[in-house]
Amino acid sequence: MELSLAEEYLLLALDDASGRPLLSGQHLQFALAGAAVAGLMLRGALGVSDGVDGGQKGRFRATGRATPSDPLEREILDLLEGRRPKDAIRKIGQGSFARTLRDALQQGLAARGVLREEQVKVLGLFPSTTWPAHDPAPEAAVRERVLGALTGAADLDEPTAALVSLLHATDLTRKVFPDQDRRTLKRRAKEISESQWAGDAVKRAIDEVNAVMVATMVATTGAATAGNT
Repeated sequence: MELSLAEEYLLLALDDASGRPLLSGQHLQFALAGAAVAGLMLRGALGVSDGVDGGQKGRFRATGRATPSDPLEREILDLLEGRRPKDAIRKIGQGSFARTLRDALQQGLAARGVLREEQVKVLGLFPSTTWPAHDPAPEAAVRERVLGALTGAADLDEPTAALVSLLHATDLTRKVFPDQDRRTLKRRAKEISESQWAGDAVKRAIDEVNAVMVATMVATTGAATAGNT
């Protein structure tokens, strides 16, 4: 089954049994925003202007190539156009659009039989929706590919390296593979993230997206902590 980078990240970020995310809902939305941006860049649909291509230097621009057929991805391209990475991540990683993106990914995977939508009550009172695994095979294939890259048992390709970079940026590697040695995985994930696994322009842009995503997540955590003191 062909999955987008954001769908692969989402599958790894959800607990298979409970259907709940392994990180906070707000952080998950920022991570999915980063994955959506990275996926569009790897497919060649999105680039960062160098200032001599008719765009403003350092800002996202649609390339006109590999234009996605999915309406939501086309909307993301429109929202990213002309924005700096940090502004773009904030635009699609929070608020109503972030919820729309997360819901679309979850519902799309459920429609394909990968996830199962369940209605539960938190503390027996508050209604909530969870997304446990229904068909574990697609996620198992992603897990095998990522773990192979982390252990050196498999060759590293660009989509896998991007996914490892996202997992490392959100400190999720240890939670996704709890039976593996934590330090070894973290070191290898860091090595992959810092290696030249993509072309210069794409690698720099995705590194910036990850850095902005992490900084924004830290800022939202700090704001929430301050608000509770």
